[in-house]
Formats: sequence, structure tokens, C-alpha cells
Amino acid sequence: MSEKPNSEHILIIDDEESIRDGCKQALERFGFHVLSASDGQEGIRIARELHPAIAFVDLKMPSVSGMEVIEILSKDIEDIVLIVITGYASILSAVESLKKGAYDYIPKPFTPDQLRAVARRALEHRNLKIEAKKLKEEKEQIERNFITFVSHEMRSPLATIQQYMEALRVVSGDCLGTEAFDIVERCTKRIQNLEALVEHWLDLSRIENGTFAVDREPVDLHSVVEKAVDEMSHLCQIRGISVITNFPDVQPKIEGDKESLIRVLINIIGNATKYTPSGGTISIGISYDDHYVKLSVKDTGSGIPKEKLPFIFEPFYRAGGKEERQRGSGLGLTFCKRIMEAHGGAISVNSEEGRGTTFILTFPR
Repeated sequence: MSEKPNSEHILIIDDEESIRDGCKQALERFGFHVLSASDGQEGIRIARELHPAIAFVDLKMPSVSGMEVIEILSKDIEDIVLIVITGYASILSAVESLKKGAYDYIPKPFTPDQLRAVARRALEHRNLKIEAKKLKEEKEQIERNFITFVSHEMRSPLATIQQYMEALRVVSGDCLGTEAFDIVERCTKRIQNLEALVEHWLDLSRIENGTFAVDREPVDLHSVVEKAVDEMSHLCQIRGISVITNFPDVQPKIEGDKESLIRVLINIIGNATKYTPSGGTISIGISYDDHYVKLSVKDTGSGIPKEKLPFIFEPFYRAGGKEERQRGSGLGLTFCKRIMEAHGGAISVNSEEGRGTTFILTFPR
């Protein structure tokens, strides 16, 4: 029974000529396009040039080992499926190769039928993986388009409602009773929350589409912290929270966009104020070494439960909790993460329930 010819390349990387020839004959007979390399270095070069769908890699080769080849190709070649050929099959070598990025392994000696079965399974795996990625990208694009559309449509009516609320306050003067005035204030706050949500949506959409302006210039993180703390000082004062800063006398500048970094820090300080009780502190410090500059924001609040930590940077996820003073949009930390990534940096968090939370912003020097 003949099989449908396959146009995808399969690469065999093995220092034994008999293995390369045997694999080539067995696979080409069923319509596969087969490439071969006699060592790891040649295999890496061919893979980078022709982007094969599958690569069979011998583990034991001179010069560049099979493990090194697997590690390099899994990072360099998108969607490649790596299969280990090993003459000393063991659980340890198989597990190690899977950790490095291999999908499967086949021990020597093997029959042509075994080789073809592994190749077919690898292609099916690759096709499913590519299809899943396409569906995910389509879903994300639909979500981005929807968010952008809804956000733009919401901006105008929200601004109009806000203006009417302001006008109502002016027109009514002292005529509003305490209960009516409280209702107006609550409505105004809700509208402001909606406006903030819309702006976060639009910012995230711009970041995703590459249209969010991140200007690269030398930035002094000290001045970023001072500006953010100044913006949040009134809220911290109202809530009885002290802000402590600790900066080295001399600190390197980073390359980045000052305004977006100020917004990141305001978001993080704002989160800290929601969960830190009156009398608590928020400590902000800067440190650096030869490779990185780090800015830390530590609070003495209620902390984040361990099971919630992996999700806090996800869109619309809120850790919540009874200590939370004010409900957020669930987009603030997502915005922070995307801005840090746009700067080539990272944001991480350490927290223990009941003992506070520390956010760390890491910038490359």
C-alpha cells in the first residue's frame, strides 16, 4: 500500500554512513525528502538553512554532541520535531534528551518500519502543534480586534457621561442632599474606573500591535521613582502608609521610556496600597551589578496566596482578598509585564501570605 508523498524535509544527523544511507532509503521509499549530515556542526548548518520538519539526531557524535545539537535546534528552528537516535538506549539518556527539547527517541538497531512509524508520528505531532498555534493566534487576534473596537466605542459615551456628571454637580450646587450627592460621587468613581479599564485595554492592544510608543533614551531610575512616589503620595497619606526609598549614591542609567516606566511603578505602588494596612510601609530600592539594574517594591501587606502567584500577570486576573481596599481592572500587572518586555527586561514577584509582597523590575545594563 503506497503512502501519500510528503514534501517536508527530514534531516538525519549521524556519524555512521550506514545509518544515514539506511534511513535515507527507508524514508525516501515512502515519499519523504531526506537530508543528511555526518556531524553535529554540519547538521546545525543544514537545519538553519533549510528548516526541516523533523531531525533524527545521534546522541554519540564527535565534536558537537547530539545533546548540544538538540538544545541548539530546539531554540533556533521553529516547529522542528527532534528525535534521538541512540546506540546506548537508557532511560537517563532519553529523559535528558527530552528535557533538552527532543520529542521522542529510537534505539539502534531499528527496522525501516520502526523508523517510518516514528517519522509519521512526529509529523502528526508537528501538524497538530502548528494547527493549535494557528488557532491560538487567530483567537488572540479576534480578542485584540474586539477589545480595540469596544474600547474605541466606549470612550466617547463615557466622556459624555463624565461631563454630564460634572455639569450636574455644578448646576445642583448645594441643592443635592447627602444621599443624592453620595450617589453622584459613586457614579463618578465607577465612570473613572471604566475609563481606566478602557485605557488599559487600548494600551495592551497597542503593545500587542507594536504601535505603543516606547522611546529609547537614557533614563535615571531615581527620577522615575521620585515621580511615581510623588503621584501616589496623597493616596498613601490618606491610607496611612509610609513610603521609604533606598538608592545607591551612584547608579547606572538604563535605556527606556520614562513615562511608561513611571506608569509601571504607579501601578505597582497602587496595588501595594490596596493590600497594605494603615501604619504599613512600602519600600522602594535600586541595586545593580555588571549585567542588570534592579528596582524592587516591597510592601508589608497581606501578601498573595502561593496558588495565585503564577496567574497574577494574566489579563483580568485579580488575586482579590478580604483586605483589598479597591477593586482593580485586572489589567494593571499585565500592562507592567508587557512594558517590561518591551524594554528587554522582566518583572517578577516574591510573596508570602501574611508577610507582604515584593515586585522586582529587572533591566539589562
